[in-house]
Amino acid sequence: MTRRFRLVVAYDGTDFHGWQESAGVRTVAGEIRQALVPVSRGGEIDLEGASRTDTGVHALGQVVLVSLETNLDADPLARALAARTPPDISIVSCSEVLDDFHPRFDAIGKRYLYRIWKGERAPLFEARNCWWVNESLDIEAMNQAASFLVGRHCFAAFRNRSKDEPQDTTRTLAALDVRARGDWVWVQSVGDGFLYRMVRNLVGTLVDVGRGATGAQEVKRILASGDRREGGRGAPPQGLFLMEVGYPLGPPLEVRDHLPRF
Repeated sequence: MTRRFRLVVAYDGTDFHGWQESAGVRTVAGEIRQALVPVSRGGEIDLEGASRTDTGVHALGQVVLVSLETNLDADPLARALAARTPPDISIVSCSEVLDDFHPRFDAIGKRYLYRIWKGERAPLFEARNCWWVNESLDIEAMNQAASFLVGRHCFAAFRNRSKDEPQDTTRTLAALDVRARGDWVWVQSVGDGFLYRMVRNLVGTLVDVGRGATGAQEVKRILASGDRREGGRGAPPQGLFLMEVGYPLGPPLEVRDHLPRF
Protein backbone atom coordinates (compact mmCIF):
# COMPACT_ATOMS: atom_id res chain seq x y z
CA MET A 1 0.00 0.00 0.00
CA THR A 2 1.26 3.46 -0.86
CA ARG A 3 1.80 5.70 2.15
CA ARG A 4 2.17 9.46 2.13
CA PHE A 5 4.55 11.46 4.33
CA ARG A 6 5.02 15.17 4.84
CA LEU A 7 8.66 16.14 5.30
CA VAL A 8 10.13 19.45 6.36
CA VAL A 9 13.60 19.67 4.84
CA ALA A 10 16.51 22.08 5.23
CA TYR A 11 19.42 22.30 2.82
CA ASP A 12 22.44 24.32 1.81
CA GLY A 13 21.71 24.94 -1.86
CA THR A 14 25.27 25.89 -2.85
CA ASP A 15 26.19 22.61 -4.51
CA PHE A 16 22.74 21.77 -5.89
CA HIS A 17 21.29 22.57 -9.29
CA GLY A 18 18.08 23.65 -7.55
CA TRP A 19 15.32 21.59 -5.98
CA GLN A 20 13.70 19.96 -8.97
CA GLU A 21 15.11 16.72 -10.41
CA SER A 22 16.96 17.07 -13.69
CA ALA A 23 19.02 14.49 -15.57
CA GLY A 24 22.77 14.75 -15.22
CA VAL A 25 22.90 17.31 -12.40
CA ARG A 26 22.77 17.12 -8.62
CA THR A 27 19.45 18.30 -7.15
CA VAL A 28 17.88 18.23 -3.70
CA ALA A 29 14.91 16.14 -4.84
CA GLY A 30 17.23 13.74 -6.60
CA GLU A 31 19.30 13.15 -3.45
CA ILE A 32 16.16 12.59 -1.36
CA ARG A 33 14.84 10.10 -3.93
CA GLN A 34 18.10 8.15 -3.79
CA ALA A 35 17.87 8.04 0.01
CA LEU A 36 14.30 6.71 -0.21
CA VAL A 37 15.07 3.79 -2.53
CA PRO A 38 16.51 1.48 0.18
CA VAL A 39 13.50 2.01 2.48
CA SER A 40 10.93 1.49 -0.28
CA ARG A 41 9.31 -1.88 -0.96
CA GLY A 42 9.50 -1.16 -4.67
CA GLY A 43 7.14 0.63 -6.97
CA GLU A 44 7.05 4.30 -7.80
CA ILE A 45 8.37 6.98 -5.43
CA ASP A 46 6.66 10.35 -5.86
CA LEU A 47 8.17 13.61 -4.57
CA GLU A 48 6.56 17.04 -4.61
CA GLY A 49 8.05 20.14 -3.01
CA ALA A 50 6.27 23.32 -1.96
CA SER A 51 8.84 25.48 -3.77
CA ARG A 52 11.13 24.84 -6.73
CA THR A 53 14.10 26.71 -5.33
CA ASP A 54 16.75 27.77 -7.85
CA THR A 55 20.39 26.80 -8.09
CA GLY A 56 22.25 28.10 -5.05
CA VAL A 57 19.13 28.96 -3.02
CA HIS A 58 18.84 27.47 0.47
CA ALA A 59 15.94 26.31 2.64
CA LEU A 60 15.23 25.82 6.31
CA GLY A 61 11.55 25.01 5.82
CA GLN A 62 10.96 23.32 2.47
CA VAL A 63 7.82 21.15 2.69
CA VAL A 64 7.86 17.91 0.73
CA LEU A 65 5.22 15.26 0.08
CA VAL A 66 6.64 11.76 -0.35
CA SER A 67 4.48 8.88 -1.60
CA LEU A 68 5.95 5.38 -1.53
CA GLU A 69 5.44 1.79 -0.41
CA THR A 70 7.26 1.22 2.88
CA ASN A 71 6.94 -0.63 6.17
CA LEU A 72 8.45 2.27 8.10
CA ASP A 73 6.42 4.70 10.16
CA ALA A 74 7.23 8.42 10.26
CA ASP A 75 9.92 8.45 12.97
CA PRO A 76 11.92 5.47 11.64
CA LEU A 77 11.60 6.89 8.12
CA ALA A 78 13.00 10.23 9.27
CA ARG A 79 15.94 8.48 10.93
CA ALA A 80 16.59 6.36 7.85
CA LEU A 81 16.56 9.43 5.61
CA ALA A 82 18.83 11.35 7.99
CA ALA A 83 21.34 8.51 7.79
CA ARG A 84 21.23 8.34 3.99
CA THR A 85 21.05 11.97 2.89
CA PRO A 86 24.28 13.96 2.34
CA PRO A 87 25.54 16.51 4.90
CA ASP A 88 24.04 19.46 3.01
CA ILE A 89 20.50 18.11 3.50
CA SER A 90 18.76 17.84 6.88
CA ILE A 91 15.42 16.15 7.60
CA VAL A 92 13.76 18.50 10.08
CA SER A 93 10.55 16.52 10.61
CA CYS A 94 8.41 13.75 9.14
CA SER A 95 4.72 12.96 9.65
CA GLU A 96 2.34 10.64 7.86
CA VAL A 97 -0.60 12.25 6.07
CA LEU A 98 -3.68 10.27 5.17
CA ASP A 99 -5.67 12.96 3.37
CA ASP A 100 -5.18 14.67 0.01
CA PHE A 101 -2.55 17.11 1.30
CA HIS A 102 -0.50 18.77 -1.42
CA PRO A 103 2.50 20.91 -0.38
CA ARG A 104 2.25 23.37 -3.28
CA PHE A 105 -1.47 23.66 -4.02
CA ASP A 106 -2.51 23.79 -0.36
CA ALA A 107 0.05 26.43 0.60
CA ILE A 108 -1.38 29.85 1.45
CA GLY A 109 1.92 31.70 1.77
CA LYS A 110 5.68 31.62 2.16
CA ARG A 111 8.28 33.48 4.16
CA TYR A 112 11.73 34.14 2.73
CA LEU A 113 14.85 35.56 4.34
CA TYR A 114 17.64 37.26 2.44
CA ARG A 115 21.03 37.81 4.15
CA ILE A 116 23.38 40.66 3.21
CA TRP A 117 26.85 41.29 4.63
CA LYS A 118 28.14 44.86 4.28
CA GLY A 119 31.49 44.58 6.05
CA GLU A 120 34.72 45.93 4.60
CA ARG A 121 36.04 42.42 3.92
CA ALA A 122 34.29 39.43 2.43
CA PRO A 123 32.84 37.09 5.07
CA LEU A 124 35.30 34.21 5.13
CA PHE A 125 32.99 31.61 6.65
CA GLU A 126 29.65 32.99 5.41
CA ALA A 127 30.31 33.51 1.70
CA ARG A 128 28.16 30.52 0.70
CA ASN A 129 25.00 31.95 2.25
CA CYS A 130 24.99 35.72 1.96
CA TRP A 131 25.51 38.57 -0.50
CA TRP A 132 28.53 40.75 0.20
CA VAL A 133 27.65 44.38 -0.53
CA ASN A 134 30.76 46.39 0.26
CA GLU A 135 28.89 49.68 0.61
CA SER A 136 27.02 51.64 3.21
CA LEU A 137 23.27 51.00 3.06
CA ASP A 138 20.52 53.40 4.15
CA ILE A 139 18.20 51.02 6.01
CA GLU A 140 15.55 53.68 6.60
CA ALA A 141 15.33 54.43 2.87
CA MET A 142 15.17 50.72 2.09
CA ASN A 143 12.24 50.27 4.48
CA GLN A 144 10.49 53.30 3.02
CA ALA A 145 10.80 51.80 -0.46
CA ALA A 146 9.68 48.43 0.86
CA SER A 147 6.49 49.98 2.28
CA PHE A 148 5.40 50.98 -1.26
CA LEU A 149 5.60 47.33 -2.34
CA VAL A 150 3.50 45.85 0.47
CA GLY A 151 -0.05 45.02 -0.54
CA ARG A 152 -1.75 43.45 -3.53
CA HIS A 153 -0.08 44.52 -6.77
CA CYS A 154 0.99 43.38 -10.19
CA PHE A 155 4.64 42.42 -9.64
CA ALA A 156 5.57 41.93 -13.30
CA ALA A 157 8.39 44.48 -12.89
CA PHE A 158 10.01 42.18 -10.34
CA ARG A 159 9.83 38.82 -12.06
CA ASN A 160 12.01 37.05 -14.60
CA ARG A 161 10.13 35.28 -17.32
CA SER A 162 10.01 31.49 -17.20
CA LYS A 163 8.29 28.87 -19.34
CA ASP A 164 6.48 27.65 -16.22
CA GLU A 165 5.46 31.12 -15.06
CA PRO A 166 1.68 31.73 -14.74
CA GLN A 167 0.09 34.55 -16.71
CA ASP A 168 -1.33 36.17 -13.57
CA THR A 169 1.36 38.42 -12.06
CA THR A 170 -0.77 39.78 -9.20
CA ARG A 171 0.37 38.77 -5.73
CA THR A 172 -0.18 39.96 -2.16
CA LEU A 173 2.97 40.92 -0.32
CA ALA A 174 2.00 40.93 3.36
CA ALA A 175 5.37 42.13 4.64
CA LEU A 176 8.72 43.32 3.33
CA ASP A 177 11.02 44.19 6.21
CA VAL A 178 14.67 45.31 6.33
CA ARG A 179 16.68 45.07 9.55
CA ALA A 180 20.33 45.64 10.38
CA ARG A 181 22.53 44.31 13.14
CA GLY A 182 26.15 45.31 12.91
CA ASP A 183 27.35 44.49 9.40
CA TRP A 184 24.43 42.16 8.76
CA VAL A 185 21.27 43.19 6.93
CA TRP A 186 18.27 40.84 6.78
CA VAL A 187 15.38 41.27 4.37
CA GLN A 188 12.28 39.24 5.18
CA SER A 189 9.39 38.87 2.76
CA VAL A 190 6.01 37.27 3.45
CA GLY A 191 3.42 36.77 0.74
CA ASP A 192 0.70 34.55 -0.62
CA GLY A 193 2.95 33.58 -3.54
CA PHE A 194 6.03 34.75 -5.39
CA LEU A 195 6.81 34.98 -9.08
CA TYR A 196 9.99 33.55 -10.57
CA ARG A 197 12.97 35.31 -8.92
CA MET A 198 10.63 37.92 -7.46
CA VAL A 199 12.24 37.93 -4.01
CA ARG A 200 15.75 38.31 -5.42
CA ASN A 201 14.62 41.15 -7.68
CA LEU A 202 12.87 42.92 -4.81
CA VAL A 203 16.02 42.66 -2.70
CA GLY A 204 18.23 43.89 -5.55
CA THR A 205 16.04 46.97 -5.99
CA LEU A 206 16.03 47.68 -2.24
CA VAL A 207 19.83 47.46 -2.19
CA ASP A 208 19.98 50.00 -5.04
CA VAL A 209 17.82 52.26 -2.87
CA GLY A 210 20.10 51.67 0.12
CA ARG A 211 23.16 52.52 -2.00
CA GLY A 212 21.55 55.75 -3.18
CA ALA A 213 21.44 54.64 -6.81
CA THR A 214 17.61 54.64 -6.80
CA GLY A 215 15.33 56.92 -4.83
CA ALA A 216 12.81 55.31 -2.50
CA GLN A 217 9.92 57.07 -4.25
CA GLU A 218 11.17 55.74 -7.60
CA VAL A 219 10.09 52.26 -6.54
CA LYS A 220 6.45 53.32 -7.02
CA ARG A 221 7.15 54.04 -10.69
CA ILE A 222 9.03 50.78 -11.16
CA LEU A 223 6.13 48.81 -9.67
CA ALA A 224 3.57 50.61 -11.84
CA SER A 225 5.61 50.09 -15.02
CA GLY A 226 5.16 46.31 -15.05
CA ASP A 227 8.48 46.19 -16.89
CA ARG A 228 11.34 44.12 -15.50
CA ARG A 229 13.82 46.35 -17.35
CA GLU A 230 12.80 49.25 -15.10
CA GLY A 231 13.64 47.35 -11.92
CA GLY A 232 16.94 47.00 -10.11
CA ARG A 233 19.46 44.23 -10.52
CA GLY A 234 18.57 40.84 -9.11
CA ALA A 235 20.30 39.79 -5.92
CA PRO A 236 22.46 36.66 -6.24
CA PRO A 237 21.00 33.32 -5.12
CA GLN A 238 23.31 32.48 -2.24
CA GLY A 239 21.70 34.93 0.21
CA LEU A 240 18.17 33.58 -0.18
CA PHE A 241 16.48 31.14 2.22
CA LEU A 242 13.00 29.62 2.07
CA MET A 243 12.18 29.82 5.76
CA GLU A 244 8.67 28.44 6.03
CA VAL A 245 5.54 27.58 4.08
CA GLY A 246 2.12 28.44 5.47
CA TYR A 247 -1.00 26.26 5.41
CA PRO A 248 -4.61 26.92 6.48
CA LEU A 249 -4.40 25.21 9.88
CA GLY A 250 -0.81 26.19 10.64
CA PRO A 251 0.65 29.18 12.50
CA PRO A 252 0.43 32.56 10.75
CA LEU A 253 3.34 33.66 8.58
CA GLU A 254 4.91 36.86 9.83
CA VAL A 255 8.23 38.67 10.07
CA ARG A 256 10.29 37.14 12.87
CA ASP A 257 12.13 39.18 15.48
CA HIS A 258 14.56 36.36 16.20
CA LEU A 259 16.62 35.27 13.24
CA PRO A 260 18.13 31.81 12.91
CA ARG A 261 21.73 30.90 13.53
CA PHE A 262 23.48 29.13 10.69
